[in-house]
Amino acid sequence: MRLRAQEKGFLFRRTLFVKSAFRSDLRGHIKSPQMFHSKRCRMTKKDEERSLKKHGETSSTKKDDSVSTGLNDLPAELISEILCRLPIESILRCLGVCKTWKSVIQNPLFINLQARKTHDQPSRVILKPIYGGVTDTNRHSVFLLDTEELKSRQIDDKSKRLSGLQMMSSCNGLLCIASDKVLGPVYISNPITGEFVLLPSQEKARSLLTHHVGLGFDSSNGNYIVVRVYTDRKKNQVNKFDAIMLGENSWRNLKVPDIIAECTIYGSVFWNGALLWKIKKEEGHECMLAFDVCSQKFEVIRFPAIADVPNDFEIVELDGCLSLVQVCDTQMKLWRVKGDKIEGLTVCYEEMYCMNVKWNISLYCEIIRGHIDEGYLLQVTLLQVTAQRGPGGAWKRYLTQFFPKMEQFLPLNIPVPICFKTVAFRPTLISPMQLHFVPRSHRL
Repeated sequence: MRLRAQEKGFLFRRTLFVKSAFRSDLRGHIKSPQMFHSKRCRMTKKDEERSLKKHGETSSTKKDDSVSTGLNDLPAELISEILCRLPIESILRCLGVCKTWKSVIQNPLFINLQARKTHDQPSRVILKPIYGGVTDTNRHSVFLLDTEELKSRQIDDKSKRLSGLQMMSSCNGLLCIASDKVLGPVYISNPITGEFVLLPSQEKARSLLTHHVGLGFDSSNGNYIVVRVYTDRKKNQVNKFDAIMLGENSWRNLKVPDIIAECTIYGSVFWNGALLWKIKKEEGHECMLAFDVCSQKFEVIRFPAIADVPNDFEIVELDGCLSLVQVCDTQMKLWRVKGDKIEGLTVCYEEMYCMNVKWNISLYCEIIRGHIDEGYLLQVTLLQVTAQRGPGGAWKRYLTQFFPKMEQFLPLNIPVPICFKTVAFRPTLISPMQLHFVPRSHRL
């Protein structure tokens, strides 16, 4: 399988670096390209075939041998270090280059190494069509965006089990997909590998007012935990929290602080070993609820008056930093959340940007992630009036970049559905099936 010129150049430069760094160890292993080339020039095609047969080789092994004169002569650890820095699309192409690379990439040590390296790189964006953006061709698909190359990759769900559900959260390349109105089903999926697991269901179906599901990772033991908060229509609108570890057979109820029982709760973000939600008791009394996935304890985080945090903020992870963002009128304001443990988090005002656009209930935007060149990737939502409604219905969404220093917008010209939901995503090869016991193999 052929690699793009850019990827070939990257691999070639990495090979030269390793050769120079370990010249004494590799001198006896790596052949001279000029010598190898001149020898071939003197041989006809029949001579080559005769030579291959003489050494017990065939033309089918020739592909592997041509690669072995470069990267394959390096230790497997160095090959892993080189390949894990490639984009996920390039890693998938490398699976077909030769048996050695395939063996390296499928090794659990490489999968874990590549997952760690993604945290040193800008997050990607994955989106799923919703509402009027759903068509016959994308009904069972998600789209992985490449904002640098201005491309999108449509990933089809061949099982067709995930249509009609929402992307709730993401962690280490795994997506949590569920309904926002009923408790089940809840899937943990890796759209890159096409693998997914179905979590155990509740005893009986419930009709819900709200349903938010978060996915977190406990680095102390390597376990993944799923936490959901829901409001039952028949239980006086009291919030309930359930949790399950991947590998467990049933959900368990979590005890939360009393103040949370009747609050309005919004979404979830996983950051620094904790799941966080925005909670609202009453107007002017917003705060955050944090759940430490290691200790499995809740903590209510209140904002100091001096921080002057508004009511309509959103919780966003921007390149590893947790931020509170407000987009109102023509301005965007950011507050940074600082601290290593949820018990000692502090909030401080950081920056205000002029956007030169008057945002309102019919035209608003959300920050998806930080962007290169000190910019931000935004999801802009437009509510269309009845006379202007197109095939997407009332809502239409766009992706654009905003550069605060220049106060300029740059549309992201990537083909996407008319209406969609986005999630910041770090592609990996982690298998949810190996993290969770399932009675039979599930593969998209």
